[in-house]
Amino acid sequence: VFRELGAEVREIRLAPLDQYATCTRIIIRCEAFAIHRPWLAARPDDYGDLARQRILDGAVMSAVDYIDALRLRARLTRQTLAAFAGIDVALTASNMDPTCPIDDAEACARLYPRQARQPFNVTGQPALAMPAGFSREGLPLSLQLIGQPFQEAMVYRVAQAYGSATRWTERHPPGI
Repeated sequence: VFRELGAEVREIRLAPLDQYATCTRIIIRCEAFAIHRPWLAARPDDYGDLARQRILDGAVMSAVDYIDALRLRARLTRQTLAAFAGIDVALTASNMDPTCPIDDAEACARLYPRQARQPFNVTGQPALAMPAGFSREGLPLSLQLIGQPFQEAMVYRVAQAYGSATRWTERHPPGI
C-alpha cells in the first residue's frame, strides 16, 4: 500500500528491543512513582493492581539505576536518529505479536514487553499507531508510523493517506 502511495521503502535496523524496554521500564517507573506518590499513599485503591505495582516498583529503584537509564536513553536516541537519517517516516508493527482480548490479564502481561512502541517513547519521536487489519482470531492488528523529531505533521499526512487507501478505520472486529 505504501509503495502504491508513492513511498520509497527500505529497511533500517535499531538496537534490540529489550534495550529500549529496560530503559523505558526504569525511567517510567521512577518518574511515575515520583508523581503518584502522594495519591498512592492517600488513595491506593484508586489504582488497579497492575498499575499500582508498576508504580510502586519505582520506589525501590536507585538513583544510580535512574541515571544509568537516562544515559542509556541518550545513547539509544543518538543511534536511533542516526538510523533514521534520510527517512521521513518509518513503519513498524505496533506489537511484535497479535493482540489479545483485553480481559485476558495474563496474556496482556505477557505481550506488554513485546510492544514496538517503546523505542519511540525513549527517543521522543512522534509516533502514531493505527488499524492495519485483523488477526485470524478476529482481533485488531495495528501498525505504527514514526517520524523525525518535531515532524508530527508528516506522520499525520502519511497516516491520512494510508487510512484513506485502506479504510481499516471504518471496519470493526467480527461480532462488534
